[in-house]
Order: sequence, then structure tokens, then C-alpha cells
Amino acid sequence: MNSKNTEKEPSIMETQWEDHKLYLYLPRSWDKNREQKYPVVLVQDGDQAYKALSPVISELETLWQKGIGREFIMVMICPVDRLSEYTPWRAPAMSSRFPDFSGEGSQYLESLRNRLLPWLCETYQADIHNSSMLGYSLGGLIGIYALTIQNCWRHVAGICSSFWYSNWSEYLENSSLSKETRSIYLHYGEGEGKGKSGPMKKAKEYAEQTAQFLESKFPGKVTVTKDHGGHHTFADQRFKNGLLWLNKEIGDDPS
Repeated sequence: MNSKNTEKEPSIMETQWEDHKLYLYLPRSWDKNREQKYPVVLVQDGDQAYKALSPVISELETLWQKGIGREFIMVMICPVDRLSEYTPWRAPAMSSRFPDFSGEGSQYLESLRNRLLPWLCETYQADIHNSSMLGYSLGGLIGIYALTIQNCWRHVAGICSSFWYSNWSEYLENSSLSKETRSIYLHYGEGEGKGKSGPMKKAKEYAEQTAQFLESKFPGKVTVTKDHGGHHTFADQRFKNGLLWLNKEIGDDPS
């Protein structure tokens, strides 16, 4: 697969995996001739994530030099169709301006586990047993949904996740959850839902409900933060905070 260095951030490569464009960050210590394995973080909405997280790379590298956290590979995945890939089941659109949600999230997650992670392991020395996820909005929803159908995600961060999604609360309450997950991060804005209609109007309430449920199932493993903003407010800072949280959790993980 062809790859090239992006002009804005030399340490991030643009490459292709199947139909998806990827922005791939490899730590400075990475060497294709070494057998060292690295934890891997998969980030949804790769185009948005690239803009938000590229400036954070130098900060991460400084933290690692100080012994804070642990080096990891970061893979920002650009969706082909986020309304399909990031939704767990079919549901009507929230507005006539958009198509219905296709609900192919399970198939997407299977492709990550069964095809992307093995490829990253073989090609870039990613540790297939130390994989984490970060997502915003629907990208956060699909990360938390993954915990109900897969056992391969070590740490998961969901930012302003779309927990207003049709039948989400009922589904979650009746689901079994991953036994392999060691920590979860949830962030939401107290202004989410303002000016919206339908289920989106209660975005804050759904976020609080999901947080309470996960805290009951993963005692001591769930970190919940919030700010006063709406859904899109402080997006870059929120992405950064989620990534820095992941760095800490990966660094504190003994294995």
C-alpha cells in the first residue's frame, strides 16, 4: 500500500487500507527492522481527528521523553460512510436533509478487528493485544457499542458520543459488556441538545444515563468529564483531552 508524508506533519503518513484513507503516526523509536510491538489507538473520523490531533504529537513526544505515558501507534481512520459505519443498527434520520442511518457498525467493527488490526500488526508492529479506540459523536457511539460485541479493546474514549441514538439506552441495559476493557473515558457538553428537537434534545441526559450505567458495570474504571459547551464546542480541545487520557491509561497499563 502506498504511503506518503503529509506536508503539515512529517511524522504522520497518509496511507490506504482497503477503501479507507488512514493518517498513521509512528513513534520516533519505531524501526521496521526491530521486533518491538507498540500499543495502537484507532481514531474515528480521521479527517477531523487529523486536524485536531496533529498539533498534539509534539506534546505527546515530550511527555514520553519525561516518562509520562507510553509510546503508541495512532491510526486515524477516514470513514467511507460514517452514517453506516458508526451506527449499530438501522434507524431513521434525525432530519429530512440526511439519509437514514444504515446501521452497519457491527460489520465495520469486525473489519477493524479481523482485518485492520492484523494488518497493522504485520506491517507496523502494532500490538494486536493492546488496542484502544477514540471517537467523537457517532465515532464515540460506535466505540462504546464495540464493548457490547467485542472483547479486544483495552481502553475506549468516547467524546460527546451520540447516545441519543434510537433505542440505545434499552439496548445497553440488556447487553453484556467486554471483560477485557480496562478503562473508559466519557466526555460531554452540558450545552448539548440545546436548540435541537427529538432525541437529540436530550443528548446531555442520555450521556449521563450511559455514564451511570457504565460506572455500575465497570466500577473504578470509568472517567467522566464535562464542560459547558454544545456538541461541536471545543472539539479540538476535547479530542486532545481524550488522547492525553489514553496516553496516561496506556502508560499505566502494566502489560
